[in-house]
Amino acid sequence: MFLFLFRGIVVIIICFFSSIVFSKMMDPSLISSQLNITFLDKNFKNDNDQSSYALGVSLGNYINHFFVDQNKLGVHLNKEILLSGIKDSIFLKSKLSASSVSQILNQLEKKLLRLEENIKIKEKKINAIEGKKYIKKLLMQNNMKCSKTGLVFLIKKEGQGLHPRENDIVTVHYVGSLIDGHEFDNSYKRGKPLSFALNNVILGWKEGLKYIKKGGKIKLVIPPSLAYGEDGVPGIPGNSTLIFDIELINIKSKL
Repeated sequence: MFLFLFRGIVVIIICFFSSIVFSKMMDPSLISSQLNITFLDKNFKNDNDQSSYALGVSLGNYINHFFVDQNKLGVHLNKEILLSGIKDSIFLKSKLSASSVSQILNQLEKKLLRLEENIKIKEKKINAIEGKKYIKKLLMQNNMKCSKTGLVFLIKKEGQGLHPRENDIVTVHYVGSLIDGHEFDNSYKRGKPLSFALNNVILGWKEGLKYIKKGGKIKLVIPPSLAYGEDGVPGIPGNSTLIFDIELINIKSKL
């Protein structure tokens, strides 16, 4: 997450000028009209000043997000010193050599990565504990069932016909969320169901969808061992217990 944040600032500047200046080789005085800016704020003398300030605000917002992330890790950088570094660099008066800057930023990068990894380890432990608590509480409800694998489920509607088999192509609508209520996926909101081979999904889905038939609906509460494990995936932290409400729309035998 933090690996290229400093370099990202440079990339933003390059991309900004590449798209606005170099792509059309426009005169700086035309930037405002190209960006559909039809007014000149009274605080600025001309379009160039206004555009310069707007670029500064954009970079400042990016840097502010960076500071927030570092504060969460316990690294409290000095905004005033950072601004002086930017100013000195722009006017070619840097107090540090290029090699020193590179070495210092590499050290900071390694420190941030270590801190981030420590936080992830703690989060994984917490997620595992909270997931077990959630499932234990859920199983106190008479309508919830738990299989030998640890999958917790509730059949809301059985459906009709045959159960899907390992190699079948199934089409489903679903909502996926974490135990804290955070929704990480929703096919209904996308307006399109998902089709896939049943043998190409996480273990919790492979097992759970076999409990219902076409037209059936099921709620799955999937422990990490049957989902994405300790590592997780983008949008789903490691050791997360997942909740899915699934509607099995269609089953098609794989040719």
